[in-house]
Amino acid sequence: MTLDIDIAAGERTQAARNLIDRAQDGLVDLAIVTALELCSLGVSAHPLFDELPARAWARLGRLQRGQVTDQATRGLVRRRLLIDTTSRTSPEQPIETCALKPELGLVLAARCRPAFAVIIQAEDHNPRTLRLFALGGEAGPVRGFVLEAPGLPPDPERYFANVSKLGPLGWLYRYVLVSRDMAADSLAQWTVFPPLRPGASACLGWLVSAWYPDRKNPAGHYLRIRGDGTRACLDGLADGAPGQYDVDGLRAVMLDLLTRPSR
Repeated sequence: MTLDIDIAAGERTQAARNLIDRAQDGLVDLAIVTALELCSLGVSAHPLFDELPARAWARLGRLQRGQVTDQATRGLVRRRLLIDTTSRTSPEQPIETCALKPELGLVLAARCRPAFAVIIQAEDHNPRTLRLFALGGEAGPVRGFVLEAPGLPPDPERYFANVSKLGPLGWLYRYVLVSRDMAADSLAQWTVFPPLRPGASACLGWLVSAWYPDRKNPAGHYLRIRGDGTRACLDGLADGAPGQYDVDGLRAVMLDLLTRPSR
């Protein structure tokens, strides 16, 4: 299967811009996909992809990869994230070429070549956390943020009934498009109110760091945060002074973190 990137860029650029404009007024859902589908689209070679599904994908043989890629492609076409552009004389012919819908195109653009990214690492080493990918070129301004989070669809049985059998390749990712303000709010909410997980500490610690792919040393600003459900204790600020913040205060700190790369 070949992705026709030129069709996606040439015919749906305005649609992608419309999605970015909508995100300035509120969250825009882009896609919910499995790790296997991401790997089939080449995302396992992108920066910051999760290690466990990447290893599981690497263990598959060439024939098996071809088979699961075909299955993943059909699933993405069925969910209208890919457009089947195959020239065929009968409906039984296999899918050979596909174009990206704008929603999936924005996900891949953000993951493949982000202007910068913000990574949250959990103290308990759980890999399923929040990530932000800034949409924008090196010379242009950031137009929005694609947020990646562990997620379940409203009706998991409809398309994802068997993902639990796939191990890490069955991990589900939800992608949404948000403004800078909503991105800062998402980071603050996630770290002040830790998601409940079996065995997780009631006062979970986080390392929130910026990552710049176009720099020789991509590691950038970082914050160490410990949230207790009401406030967050934080260090790693520019002045070196730790402090305690409520959600509004931490939101302002996160907004500063997201604004620094454009200064």
